[in-house]
Amino acid sequence: MDKAEKRKYERVSLPEGAAYLETAAGKRLGPLRVIGQGGMFCECDPKLYRTGQIVVLRIMVPSEGIERNINCEVRYTEEKGIGFAFDDLGPDSAVEVGVIIGKYYAAGNN
Repeated sequence: MDKAEKRKYERVSLPEGAAYLETAAGKRLGPLRVIGQGGMFCECDPKLYRTGQIVVLRIMVPSEGIERNINCEVRYTEEKGIGFAFDDLGPDSAVEVGVIIGKYYAAGNN
């Protein structure tokens, strides 16, 4: 499997309303639009964080009962949102990220 093909399977687009991100304190940031084994993209105000910043965010997936705090590093910002890399993803968090990826990959929303 070449690098481009591997990357294809690592990222899944999420449908509108499927998931969203909050701060650890519970402030809603915006919809989670893409998730993968290494990180995620949130549609939110790109001025909230700066590149390189480490933040704790809560992934919320109501349909799966998932509410998980995850340490992330801000990798990039763009007009429509922020890309985060997972920083020290523990076993329980990795399982829940896998559940999200599996659900929406299987649904063909990638």
